[in-house]
Parts: sequence; structure tokens; C-alpha cells
Amino acid sequence: MKSFIRFVCLLLLSTCLHAQAVELSDTNTSIAKIDYPVDAKSGLIKAPGWELVNGQCNACHSSLIVPQNHGDRDFWQETIQWMVDTQGLWDLSDTWEPTLDYLSTYYNQVDIDMTLFRRKPIDKDSLPPSQKADIGTVIKRDE
Repeated sequence: MKSFIRFVCLLLLSTCLHAQAVELSDTNTSIAKIDYPVDAKSGLIKAPGWELVNGQCNACHSSLIVPQNHGDRDFWQETIQWMVDTQGLWDLSDTWEPTLDYLSTYYNQVDIDMTLFRRKPIDKDSLPPSQKADIGTVIKRDE
């Protein structure tokens, strides 16, 4: 139980640090983002579209994964399309656009704020052998 509480606390801290990084790295567009609270249960920014994304993401995995990822519209579209093609996610149909709007607006690519982190991510070639093998590995489910 203590591990679970510690895990949830770390996720909430990570979400708070992310919100602060967004504010510091993109002051022109972050004002609207910072005005929205973060849902404690889902970890998602409670901006327009969050309930749709929360419902779709939680159908297969925790929405707490979303704040840990960032990317532009193409990144999110490729990621979701991969889920549709290989992981059994249903076609989003008319919810594609609002989902991509939300994700690309509130979880867009951000620069790493070096005032919050002590170093940049390790280059793939510098990773230990056991972690190099995990990069790019795709686990396919049997149909």
C-alpha cells in the first residue's frame, strides 16, 4: 500500500513539475494552460476535451501515462494510430480531431527546462546494454 501511495505521489509531483515546465518554457501560450487545474485522479489538465481523452485513454490504460508524453499533433496522431493498428483501440471516427486538439495543445512538445532537471536525457548510444534492447521493441498482441 505504501508503494502505491508513493507511486501516486510521484505521479502528482511529476504532473506539477510538468505544468511548471510548460509555464516557464512557453510563456506566450502557457497562460491558458496554467489556468486549468489538473485532475488529481486522471492527471490530465482539465481543459476543454479532457473528459473525452480521459474516457478514451482509460479504456485501455491509465490516463496518467498521457502527462508523461509530449509531442506535436503528428506525434499524437501516429501514437494513436499505432494503438488502433496494433493494440486493438477502436477507430476514433469523429473524435479524432477533438482528441488531437486537446493532446497537441496541452501535451505538446516542450523544451527541457534545465533549471528543473539536472541533465538532458541520455543518448541512446550511451544507455546500458540492458536498456538499449528495450528501445524500439514493439510487443504485438495475438489476434
